[in-house]
Amino acid sequence: MASLGTGARWGGATVLAGLSVGLELLQWSFDGGRAPFLIFSPCLVFAAAAFGRGPAMLVYAAGLASGSWLLARHDAVAGWEGEEPAAIAAFALVGLLSIYLGGLGRLYAGRGLRAEQALADTRVAQSEAQRDHLYKLLLQAPGFVVILRGPAHLIELSNVDFETLVDRRNLIGLPFAGAVPELATPHLMAQLDAALSSGTPYAARETPIYAGTAGSLAERLHFVDFALQPLVGDGRPSGVFLSGVDVTEARRAREALLLNEERLKDGLMAARMAVWELDIERREVLFSDSATELFGATLDELRQPWHLVHPDDLPPLEQARKAAVDSAGEYQMIVRARRADDGATIWLDLRGRAIAESDGRVRRLRGVTIDVTAREVAEQGLRTAERRKDEFLAMLAHELRNPLAPISAAATIMQGDMAQPAQIKHAAAIVARQASHLTRLVDDLLDAARISRGKIELVPQPFDLRLAIEDALEQARPLLQAKHQQLQVDLPPAPQGVNGDRARLTQVVANLLSNAARFTPAHGTIGVGLARAGDQVELTVTDNGCGIAPELLPHVFGLFTQGQRGADRSQGGLGIGLAIVSGLVALHGGTVQAYSEGSGTGARFVVGLPQTALRSAAPAGAPAEAPARRVELLVVDDNRDAADMLAVLLRGAGHDCEVAYDAESALRRLQGGLPMACILDIGLPVMDGYALARTIRARSTDIVLFALSGYGRSEDREKAAAAGFDRYFVKPVPPGELLEALAAAIMAPPA
Repeated sequence: MASLGTGARWGGATVLAGLSVGLELLQWSFDGGRAPFLIFSPCLVFAAAAFGRGPAMLVYAAGLASGSWLLARHDAVAGWEGEEPAAIAAFALVGLLSIYLGGLGRLYAGRGLRAEQALADTRVAQSEAQRDHLYKLLLQAPGFVVILRGPAHLIELSNVDFETLVDRRNLIGLPFAGAVPELATPHLMAQLDAALSSGTPYAARETPIYAGTAGSLAERLHFVDFALQPLVGDGRPSGVFLSGVDVTEARRAREALLLNEERLKDGLMAARMAVWELDIERREVLFSDSATELFGATLDELRQPWHLVHPDDLPPLEQARKAAVDSAGEYQMIVRARRADDGATIWLDLRGRAIAESDGRVRRLRGVTIDVTAREVAEQGLRTAERRKDEFLAMLAHELRNPLAPISAAATIMQGDMAQPAQIKHAAAIVARQASHLTRLVDDLLDAARISRGKIELVPQPFDLRLAIEDALEQARPLLQAKHQQLQVDLPPAPQGVNGDRARLTQVVANLLSNAARFTPAHGTIGVGLARAGDQVELTVTDNGCGIAPELLPHVFGLFTQGQRGADRSQGGLGIGLAIVSGLVALHGGTVQAYSEGSGTGARFVVGLPQTALRSAAPAGAPAEAPARRVELLVVDDNRDAADMLAVLLRGAGHDCEVAYDAESALRRLQGGLPMACILDIGLPVMDGYALARTIRARSTDIVLFALSGYGRSEDREKAAAAGFDRYFVKPVPPGELLEALAAAIMAPPA
């Protein structure tokens, strides 16, 4: 009541005075005035404490006056003798003392009240300061913060991060659902209501939200970690504190890291590499996941991988590792190992470096292991191919020198003045035979090249395979007779039809027979058989010769593959005959297999070809032989010996033949008149045979043009036809074939 005004205090004192007088009168009616001033003492104390000493004096005066009046009315105060005057005096003194004590209480009560008020004001100020500080901290918090109040979840506070997240400003006082409707999902609103009604907190991690209104869905997609915490006031929740962090960038960085790890893992898998770290003291290795594919073992099993290293390679590996540790350097070496699952041998390129600690000691090695098995196998294959190539070149030199030696001797005999006609004839036969052998060598080389490049051309037609076998036997018989080898032929009486190129299949059989003859000793036995097997015709060539080693058998049809030979190389051959057989058979849609029990047990080759039905044809009458015709010829070749010898051959056949050694001389000769036919070398200097043929063809379409070349490719033949040549011959051309073609071309009617 210290804050009451003056009028209120005096009014209160007046009311209290009247009340105390009324109570005193009531008391008097009960006790007959035995304690006339009993009511006034506490009233005076209250009045002084509540209204002050001045208003209390009003109550004091009213009490003194009313008490005196009551005593006088009942004749109790006749004078100042007896108890009544003493009671009045005592009341006067006690009343004054009560007023003093009440005033003193008012004084101390006012001081205490003011102190309490000051303390309350201080606490309120501190609370407001703390609240302002907390709000400032919340506004500066690393993440978004929102304080919601009431059932409508009105936004009381939101920081800059939240406004940036939702791309909105001035959200204070707005309902959460209306301010940010894209965030107010049914699930979130249910959690807000639960936090407000029952005080249930809630938290979630990496929750996808679509914040803001601008941009595509992908641009608006964010991932947030957030929590809801009830704000409790007066014992119950009055709001919700919502805080969180936008973890979109962290999630994307983690996803990118995981993606990079997956890519790295895929890259290591594809490259067949594994990254590792070795604890030197414990001798334990920690591999990357790709090592499981590399070694066929689990990562736990690979903590001690030393048993997988080849025993011969383990000591050098230990030495290289020790040297790297001692020098704090690096090491690299290739070792052999085996896979843990299937035991297969693998080649590993190990590269490691020492990792020095802060004290300079090396306790770890870190590096990479690369599976180089394919490279090592390829290099071994290349080394094998290189060895076979060297062997082939040595054999080629041997095979070329063999016929060149008798040719050189025969040439010396024929150049001598003392040579007898019989000797000259014998020498000429030697030259022809050895030249034929050289031709076969070159043809085999060309056939192997064409087959390997898929350039060989077949002329297939249905025919009886027995005919090809007979042709091949005729070709191989001189070789068999020279070694006194026995030939056993088992052909069926009925025709065995195949659809193929007769000349090429004859070559297949001849190569098999030649191979058998070379690797069968003198007086050995060679067998040829033909039989039907289902829808195929099977040709079998057997021998009781040296056989085929098991390690060579899988590669016997490869180029330049040959068995062991002695220094004399008596078997001969270039090691390409069986490769030609395999290629030609494959082009005919057939198969060829080689069988042998090993060295010294002989060999058996089986060729399977699809069977074809043959048509019966009436025998054709022999064509009438055309009479020989003398032809005027021009031979053009920059190789003088070749040109002169061809001219001698043609003149010996009854033709008139002139020779030119280059295109310019040939053109000067043609100015005097065109011959009936020209035989042109392709590789002429300055102007080649193609250009010369086009020039001649421009002057005449009737003249016969033959091409001679050392190249037998299909593109060379096509180029010659485009230049205007009628026929294309590959050197050396058999004389009979050339003369027959010349006669046929001259006798043919003009196109």
